[in-house]
Amino acid sequence: MKTLFITLLILSSLLLSQQDTLTILHLNDTHSCLAPSAPRTTLLEGTTGGISRAASVIGLTKMTEQNVLTLHAGDLFVGDLMFNFYFGVPELQLLQELGVDAIAVGNHEFDLTPSTLIGALQTAFPSLDKRIPLLSANAIMEDTSVTALKNYVQPYTIKEFGKIKVGIFGMTTTETNTYSLPSPVFIDTNIFICAATMVETLKLNGCNVVIMLSHLGRFYDEAMAQNIPGINIIVGGHDHYTTESPVVIDNSYGGKTWFVQADAFYSRVGKMKIGVEGENVSLLDYQSILLDGNIPEEPTVKAVVDQLTTGLETTLSWKVFTEKIGEATEDFNEVAVLSQPGRFDTPVGNLVSDAFRDVTKTQIAIQLGGSTAQKLYKGPIVVADVFRMIGYGFNEVNGLGYRLATFNITGAELWKGFEICLATAEYNDEMLPQVSGMEYSFDLNLPAYSRLRWIKINGVDIGFNGTYTATANEFFIAALPLFGVEISNLSLMTETTELQVVVSYIAAHSPISPSQEGRVTTKVNEDEKILPDEFQLKQNYPNPFNPETVISWQLAVSSFVTLKVFDVLGNEVATLVNEEQQAGNHSIKFDATNNRQLSTNSLPSGVYFYRLQANGKYLTKSMLLLK
Repeated sequence: MKTLFITLLILSSLLLSQQDTLTILHLNDTHSCLAPSAPRTTLLEGTTGGISRAASVIGLTKMTEQNVLTLHAGDLFVGDLMFNFYFGVPELQLLQELGVDAIAVGNHEFDLTPSTLIGALQTAFPSLDKRIPLLSANAIMEDTSVTALKNYVQPYTIKEFGKIKVGIFGMTTTETNTYSLPSPVFIDTNIFICAATMVETLKLNGCNVVIMLSHLGRFYDEAMAQNIPGINIIVGGHDHYTTESPVVIDNSYGGKTWFVQADAFYSRVGKMKIGVEGENVSLLDYQSILLDGNIPEEPTVKAVVDQLTTGLETTLSWKVFTEKIGEATEDFNEVAVLSQPGRFDTPVGNLVSDAFRDVTKTQIAIQLGGSTAQKLYKGPIVVADVFRMIGYGFNEVNGLGYRLATFNITGAELWKGFEICLATAEYNDEMLPQVSGMEYSFDLNLPAYSRLRWIKINGVDIGFNGTYTATANEFFIAALPLFGVEISNLSLMTETTELQVVVSYIAAHSPISPSQEGRVTTKVNEDEKILPDEFQLKQNYPNPFNPETVISWQLAVSSFVTLKVFDVLGNEVATLVNEEQQAGNHSIKFDATNNRQLSTNSLPSGVYFYRLQANGKYLTKSMLLLK
């Protein structure tokens, strides 16, 4: 018996030895927040985050474990005063020193055009032999003016650790084309084809682990995992999501993919350990490491950050990190959670829009949810905290973020603009307007572009023919023509930024307390809700689909029914039903290549909405076409 036990022990050891391990450390959306963040001590020292705490985790892991791969899922640029005056160069150099193996190209990397990105990369990495690969498989760089960018941005990279050959490819969100300034670079919208091609290429190169380093956001990451075989791990970014444990996604081919993401702003580092045996990959362990006061700051990196802070304050002649401007009695949250009925104005949105209107004295002020980035923490406040709260602005006059502008807008154009903003509100609050001097209510059960219930300006119902004075930042103003919203009497405050205005407002009203007043609401009365057993629109199946899917619905009473399909811009692409129907269950097959159904040519891959109207009621759902 003893001999048998020893034999089994030896065999077990031999089997275990065949499995190699790989540790993956990952960051994303750091937005140049190199110095620690609030809450702050009485000495104004940040107590959470910072690249020096991330350096401690990375350094310790590399000292104590073998086969360590370190990845960043994009958006190093924009979001902190450090970027506005150093343009990402110190962060790139520090990440190189920490041994980061690859960085995805994020949308904010193009906020100040490709020339700024090229300049930062050339300054950070004067030798091409000593650079971090930036990855984007769907960045098209054909114009000769961006040839230099090809030296730094590539579709994929391959890393070898003994028997483990890891293929890593990058993906960049297609939102870059609309909300950043990538031209003449173009971000290919055929993301599923790009990803499938990358998997095939990496497999042909002998990779037994394939990682998608993604700056697409979780929605598209999960769709990739479900429909493209061969992706073992998705290290995600873009939507600042936190995975306490990896999300396991089963695909339609019998495989599985693990999805991970590590919040943002150097608040966390993800640590994933996998086992690799031939083509088989298994999850061994995962930690989402919070970079709080329990993680010490690595002294060498901390010294560099302190030096950068001193240099920034000297350049500005403004103590943006080391002087208190006010105090917050509680945290000011900046995210509106749209999954439940209720109040969707945020304390940060109210604070910022009130500050705008306080200085300009216009009737209303507007700040999009996507123009705020971080909460304002309880306790002492410094200027840098305010900039991080507001987020992503820059101007060439003083570098202190977006400038303010005043303008006139009619009630009809304001209504149209808000409908456009609310068209995608079920996905996130990026386009949700935060307001001062006005209130509005909407209903996500209604179809896109008809969701507003009412708008009141200073307590009075909006008049479509009336004209109102308004304040917003220059980013908001620049976006209006893209959506066909007309304004008049535009006046750009050339040397007044939203940062300066909000800092002055906080200083004048300190201590400040968060408020959520119901400026933005949705309907909450139970008697207004549509009961599923009366009128129901079901999720199409299969979803995602190519090229056919079935849409089903239920009618409680006989009525005239229309069922239409729209693209993400609200353009009607198909009318599937337009007739009287009896009460009961109904369904129809939708074919994205059927010219008899479509009002346009064969549809490209992407998100579409289908809207059912019957008996004066509407229901809308989304579906994903993958070719």
